[in-house]
Amino acid sequence: MITISNLKDVLNSIGYKEDKDTFIKEYQEFGCAIIVNFKEQTIQYPEESGLKVHKKTTCNFSESENFVVLECVTRLLDKGYRPEHIELEKTWTLGHEQKSGRADVLVKEDTGKTLFIIECKTYGKEYEKALKDTIHDGAQLFSYWQQEKHCKWLALYTSTLNKGKVEYKVHAIDCSDDKNLEELAKKDSSIQLYKNAYTVPDLHNVWKETHERRLLGDIFFRDDSVAYQVGVKPLRKRDLVDFSGDDKVVNRFEEILRHNNVSDKENAFNRLIALFICKLVDELQKADDDIVEFQYKVGTDTYESLQDRLQRLHKEGMEEFMREEIYYVSDDYAEKLVKQYTSQKRVKMIEELKNTLRILKFYTNNDFAFKDVHNEELFYQNGKILVEMVQLFQDYRIIGSADLQMLGDLFEQLLNKGFKQNEGQFFTPTPITRFIWDSLPLKEIMTKTDGIEYPKIIDYACGAGHFLTEGFEAIQVSANTINNNESSSNHWVEKKIFGIEKDYRLARVSKISLFMHGSGGGNIGSLSNVGVFTLRVFFGTNHMYGWCHSFCSKVEYVL
Repeated sequence: MITISNLKDVLNSIGYKEDKDTFIKEYQEFGCAIIVNFKEQTIQYPEESGLKVHKKTTCNFSESENFVVLECVTRLLDKGYRPEHIELEKTWTLGHEQKSGRADVLVKEDTGKTLFIIECKTYGKEYEKALKDTIHDGAQLFSYWQQEKHCKWLALYTSTLNKGKVEYKVHAIDCSDDKNLEELAKKDSSIQLYKNAYTVPDLHNVWKETHERRLLGDIFFRDDSVAYQVGVKPLRKRDLVDFSGDDKVVNRFEEILRHNNVSDKENAFNRLIALFICKLVDELQKADDDIVEFQYKVGTDTYESLQDRLQRLHKEGMEEFMREEIYYVSDDYAEKLVKQYTSQKRVKMIEELKNTLRILKFYTNNDFAFKDVHNEELFYQNGKILVEMVQLFQDYRIIGSADLQMLGDLFEQLLNKGFKQNEGQFFTPTPITRFIWDSLPLKEIMTKTDGIEYPKIIDYACGAGHFLTEGFEAIQVSANTINNNESSSNHWVEKKIFGIEKDYRLARVSKISLFMHGSGGGNIGSLSNVGVFTLRVFFGTNHMYGWCHSFCSKVEYVL
């Protein structure tokens, strides 16, 4: 928290120059300065340069929150926002119960319309309470928005001093209707839009039901943001974060299904498996500074462009992870096809063919159909669900997570919520598989005179992969112990971990689980329970050959 006791350190760290009892930060490009006087305990903003201070309650040292406002305004000017476009403590009459409301910081565009409103709070409990209240009913921010209907963004902001450096936190809300949702609303009257909301409860309800109470991160001050060009920047791999128990992802997953009236949870989980495969291959292909493709690009994406990227990622993931070929029609298929021929009517032919392929591709069922899709309206309804699911997971990493156990437990919860076990299918509870592995003398088995020998893990009916993932973790722990607590690599899994599962959905779950536990190189084979079987077997004994041959028309040895 920023207080009087550390305010000087804060000002020094953000570029103010000290002159006895006064700290000054000059902005030559604007011909103005902010002056902080410790003797008089006042904060002087550059009103002569057009910055409006409607009330003077934030221009003193009386409240710690005033220091957050000071730091925020400094950051805005540093970013390039002009003082004449900044207003402090703008006041509105809010009604009979609330006499007035004052927005800490309001920033306008050149046109005079409100660009965004920032509510500043002291770091810690006060900020967290304000965030909780906003999520619950909109609180102060939504009341300001109701008065400033042209406002494009809302934000909660806080900052503190940590080890001599100012750190800030911001949660933003997009006040604009998504163009794809506007198209959906034309066909589905149940879709609520901001433009049709006129009260604070109405605005909050749209945010809740249509936009999943989605909070954005730092869209104002990050390094690649530009003053007045506020927007959600493309997500890069380095921006991904680990899952946290506080994120309540499973609850949010169920909430998406609830408010979109998706009753078939098993089908929804199957679609989720496809999305996880897309995310896996995307993270594996990208370097830290690359823009990830598993994201909904606000303002530029259509439901079609998002689904097209996902289809391509899914094709690549299925071929790489499951050795299954997926048919994929690229957007430029028509051009490539017709350009092989010459004709004066080529343009018309391309247009007609593209439209036909578009209908076949997007308006029929596919691996991302949370609802049955057989017309344009249902495509838009499903597109809304797909966007919400992508946004639910796009900010998190599933490769290289610092807490693999947390990630595995999360996927386990999603599995239990969404996968209906049929007769004869039983998922061995994770605590039991963990107990079994803990009961084995792995250290003695693995310790050899010339080093470590990693044992093979073979599960003939691996299901969701519990025995495989728990086995990997148990073996890693034993290897670290043998190596005197030095972290061991997972290079061994490619030749030592094998699983077979006849249910193709569970085979995919197992493969995803291996990746989530850091053992993605493990081998999973899928066995269909109907038709002619083909199995890739990973064991080199005649006995195993005979066992597999009774089920399969073809057996291929890898070892």
